[in-house]
Amino acid sequence: MKKVLVKGPMMTQSGYGEHTRYVLRALRSREDLFDIYAHQINWGKTNWVWANDEEREWIDSILEKTAHYAHGGGQFDMSVQVTIPNEWEKIAPVNVGVTAGVEVNRVTPQWIEKSQVVDRIITISEHSKQVYENSSYTAQNNETGEVFNDFRVQVPIEVVHYPVKTITPEPMGLELDTDFNFLLVAQWGPRKNVENTIKWFVEEFIDQEVGLVVKCNLMKNCIYDRIHIENRIKHLLQAYPDRKCKVYSLHGSLTDEQMASLYQEEKIKSLVSLTHGEGFGLPIFEAAYSGMPIIAPAWSGHVDFLYMPVKDKKGKVKKKPMFATVEYDIVPIPKEVVWEGVIPEGSMWCDAQQGSFKMRLREVYKDYGRFKSRAKKLQEYICEEFEEQKQLALMIEKISGEKTVKVNIEDLPKLSIITSVFNGDEYIEGFLEDVTGQTIFKEKCELILINANSPGNEEETILKYKEKYPDNIVYKKLDEDPGIYAVWNMGVEMSTGEFLTNANLDDRKASNQLEMLSKQLFSDPEVDLVYADMLITDKPNETFEDNSSSGRKYTFPEFSFDNLKMVNMPHASPVWRKSLHDEHGLFDEKYGSAGDWEMWLRASSQGSKMKKAPGILGLYYFNPTGISTNPDNFDWKRKEEKGVFEKYQNVRVS
Repeated sequence: MKKVLVKGPMMTQSGYGEHTRYVLRALRSREDLFDIYAHQINWGKTNWVWANDEEREWIDSILEKTAHYAHGGGQFDMSVQVTIPNEWEKIAPVNVGVTAGVEVNRVTPQWIEKSQVVDRIITISEHSKQVYENSSYTAQNNETGEVFNDFRVQVPIEVVHYPVKTITPEPMGLELDTDFNFLLVAQWGPRKNVENTIKWFVEEFIDQEVGLVVKCNLMKNCIYDRIHIENRIKHLLQAYPDRKCKVYSLHGSLTDEQMASLYQEEKIKSLVSLTHGEGFGLPIFEAAYSGMPIIAPAWSGHVDFLYMPVKDKKGKVKKKPMFATVEYDIVPIPKEVVWEGVIPEGSMWCDAQQGSFKMRLREVYKDYGRFKSRAKKLQEYICEEFEEQKQLALMIEKISGEKTVKVNIEDLPKLSIITSVFNGDEYIEGFLEDVTGQTIFKEKCELILINANSPGNEEETILKYKEKYPDNIVYKKLDEDPGIYAVWNMGVEMSTGEFLTNANLDDRKASNQLEMLSKQLFSDPEVDLVYADMLITDKPNETFEDNSSSGRKYTFPEFSFDNLKMVNMPHASPVWRKSLHDEHGLFDEKYGSAGDWEMWLRASSQGSKMKKAPGILGLYYFNPTGISTNPDNFDWKRKEEKGVFEKYQNVRVS
């Protein structure tokens, strides 16, 4: 299991805050793959999330966990850094930069330079990706003096859009005097073009009872901020003293449920935006998947979801705008917008045309049914194309750098658990409680218990559990002990499962061990066996959840034939395909301890592949009387292991 540190403003009510929480939700959906840690950073002057919900409590617990882990010098396998690239840094062996990108037509040289400290970049729209990829500068290496005429990003850039959220609206009881209203949701600043949006709306509907609901803030949703916004709106409206149209100011922190009700308010008909550019355009996206008609320029991030594929009369599929498109010009940004290291001087953005915007306002007002019908089709497309689980899975794939498959328990094949019972009175009750408590035991497992003529009284306990789980437990008692690997071979032949595992009486498992290993094996058809790290204890009958290991563990290397020649990585509880025996035979019964190692070497030397699963999934009891751990057995055990090593020492696998 990879230890992943997420760095970002996850506690803030900002775009990057929501983006960070999105990454955390994605990672949380695959806790079988990732051990999640978090580092909170601030973003601008935005408020923090105040809702005390389950997600907030979970984030708080992750932050606390991270503080303890980092204080102890803990290291991470990977970092995911959600912020502007200026703040990316090399934290772990693998680093992923996640950014909304910029709203203009090129990134700064600093962003390109910072891209060299991450292994891949994930951004939120095709616009951001293209801007990143198309930005190029002439640069010089300060150490060597070498000049680069085409200094640009070299690492891969991927796009993962925001997902649709399923939210139950919470009505706010808005009192609107006008029956037809437009909606503007924006942070008041140069990029959102709020002043022109309000002015041009008023000029178009100056003689009509039409409304514009302005949901804006400057930095924080405080009282001072509200007063400042209201004064700005009043100042703008002073130029139109005799207007009939209405402008409503809506201010303050709204929950997702309240925002959803705003997008579905009966009297609010359309969302308007004269944005100069968007990394993605989250309020536009939320309004669009709520079925609200959109009026906006067709430039930058929001075009990714405001266009949808439509067949023309000839059957060709083309992307069609499903919103009221405002004509625009691409113009240089004003000097006051230049942001050192983030938005470069001389870059360009979109400037909406006044006449076109007013015309679109009028068209939506007069022919609302047509635009509403188009918005409904777009809503259906977005809700399918940007469905939450689909987007979370895509985010996981891009973070991990490989395709991951989420397997449902019902999809898993049957797993046969093979156990040799001998001298196990001390362990049998705890063992059976542990195995039958596996998350997939009742639905997917059969436990094959073979009593190798044990001198103990395990049978009494076994029969008790067999009565409780008659469909899951198979019991066989032998007249003599044929040896551990003969018992295993008997179990293989008795098994009816497609997957197999061995389970020792004195070892214990994480409650989801068999589920996790089965899912790993099922999701990779090229792999024949999976294994995972194990904790080590010197005390009998402890559980995986409550033990005295203090973190002491077997840390097995990743699979390779050369590694397998040095150490038996599958060790005490691998899960493998039964078909492996059809191809490579059964366990060699002449061995007393090293037969499983020889079996795995034999199979892998002939092309079978194995894989280490993420996470620590077992508890190994270092039993002083066990076959492989009893000091009295070390001499003959070393001879066996030496013989196995020499047998495969000179074998090479390409």
